[in-house]
Amino acid sequence: MSGTIKKFKFFFAHQDAEQEAWLRAMAQQGLHLVNVNPFCVWTFRHDAPSDVVYRVDFSHANEDPSYRQLMQDAGWTLAATTVGWQYWATNAVNGRAPELFTDNASKARKFKQLLSVLVCTAMPLFIMIVVSDKQRVMEQLSLPSLVILGAILAGYFLIMPYSVVRLLGRVRELK
Repeated sequence: MSGTIKKFKFFFAHQDAEQEAWLRAMAQQGLHLVNVNPFCVWTFRHDAPSDVVYRVDFSHANEDPSYRQLMQDAGWTLAATTVGWQYWATNAVNGRAPELFTDNASKARKFKQLLSVLVCTAMPLFIMIVVSDKQRVMEQLSLPSLVILGAILAGYFLIMPYSVVRLLGRVRELK
């Protein structure tokens, strides 16, 4: 029953609870998280079904060995990481799912850090679009390249505001 399986599943940044529930359901089916990449491809290891609880954290603290040690001392195992996200796993106790964060301020801090990263990564792209010589860019790119670039930018500028608004909503509900 060993081996791995890959699945594509997209989540927005504010959907941490949905990710956690999906990962727990996967573990209950015998699929245990071993990797996730930035393109939403999840890798699972086939193993015996078990009630594993996953918690999603977004923090720069994962680089800190004392943070990892604190998590391990609390019974959590780092299952996977990707671009600032950490996926911690532990076994459910009598069907109950332990929490990483026990207070709303800590939960809100996670979303505020994510908001700051989203805004900081969007600013250079926004500035580049505003100050670039659009006529020159259009002359240098072929029509198929322009269509692809336009689709990517349109998608990005639709998803980014949606994500920011939803994250702000999560912060507000935690206050």
